[in-house]
Amino acid sequence: MILYNASTSNGLRNFTRFLTNSNTTTYSDADLDAAINSYYDLFCTEILDAMDDWDFGAEIATTDLVANQQEYSFPSDILKIKRMEITYDGTNWYEVTSLDVNERSSTADSTSVAADFDQSEPFYDLMDDSLMLYPIPTAAVSDGLKIWYSKLPTELSSVTSEPNFARPFHKGLAYGAAKDFFEKYLDKEGNATKMKNADTNIEKTIARMKAFYRKRHQDRKYIIGTYFADYDYGQE
Repeated sequence: MILYNASTSNGLRNFTRFLTNSNTTTYSDADLDAAINSYYDLFCTEILDAMDDWDFGAEIATTDLVANQQEYSFPSDILKIKRMEITYDGTNWYEVTSLDVNERSSTADSTSVAADFDQSEPFYDLMDDSLMLYPIPTAAVSDGLKIWYSKLPTELSSVTSEPNFARPFHKGLAYGAAKDFFEKYLDKEGNATKMKNADTNIEKTIARMKAFYRKRHQDRKYIIGTYFADYDYGQE
């Protein structure tokens, strides 16, 4: 469902105003789009929480390694890291494992880091909107760091913009925007009930959406093996 369609009743703005019996004066495009986009962010995080191995909103980013530089910024649209790989020599690639600097007993100066970490077993530590590499690159490598990640959705701004998730669940964004409208005018008769109904519709939509994304990839085959338990341990 696109953001707005002037020729038909189709569109998130149209449907929201239908639910709220509002117009461009009582629910401006700016306020309505802001509400829709806030629920767009929420729905996308719900999908990430539920998705199977079919990655929603997935992206791959690369960046150059700089000699003696430990800190590297994340892509501006990153939401969740899936995997990270690095090559210190431009040829051999290794998966980078997460760690927390508090796990280290020694200091974090460059000399100690060089002594404690090997390029064939690299680690990274998350620091706000960037990451710290262990060990620190000693040479410049073009596109030496690669990150697989789930990205933040691009806000719906053009009237032809469409949410980047399955269409059957697009109406949930309109239910969310309607809920915000009823909450704003809660003093009006009947709006408390309407707000609760909108909230119920949001929850139902999210539940169905998460169930869909949990099993979207039907081609993958799972094998159940036999488990043998030994309950005689510790006995003579």
